[in-house]
Amino acid sequence: QRLNHYLNPESRRFQLSVLATAAIIIAGLWLQRDAINDIGFVGYPGVFFLSLLSSGGFIFPVPGVASACALSIVLVPAFVGALNGVGETIGETTGYAVGYGARSAIEQRKFYVKAKEWMDRRGMLVLFVLSIVPNPIFDFIGIAAGSTRFPFRRFVVTVFAGKMLKGLIVSYTCSFGLSLLPWVN
Repeated sequence: QRLNHYLNPESRRFQLSVLATAAIIIAGLWLQRDAINDIGFVGYPGVFFLSLLSSGGFIFPVPGVASACALSIVLVPAFVGALNGVGETIGETTGYAVGYGARSAIEQRKFYVKAKEWMDRRGMLVLFVLSIVPNPIFDFIGIAAGSTRFPFRRFVVTVFAGKMLKGLIVSYTCSFGLSLLPWVN
């Protein structure tokens, strides 16, 4: 049944659209490689992949927000924030998938009733607010969303809005704040 879920046409279309978006971003950066300085060529894809790994990895913490903050000094903050938001959104789908697949095991936990109540009553608000705040507990919220069968498209759209906003806030704040330091050019 889980295999059929991943093989159905709707799921395949979504997976293809995510891959196509990532390919377009990477191809666009590749085509503009002459216009982007050396750190920009490595930095923009680096921000995307570190953000993807930081939000998708449960075991190894990767400093996605810290790298976006540091690179926003030498790169365009809007691009850094946008790539950070897209990468983190795609990465957060792993938590949703874990919750979706492990529903029977999660239903036995005490927190499941509370998580289900939150997702049923205020799911979009909870996802949006917690996706803006840089915190490690969002993985558990993604798992709760998947286990309660929160609609996947609403999950992605809501998390994307929050992560994009967070990425832009972090990159512009760091760009402005760190540029005030006398030793930063």
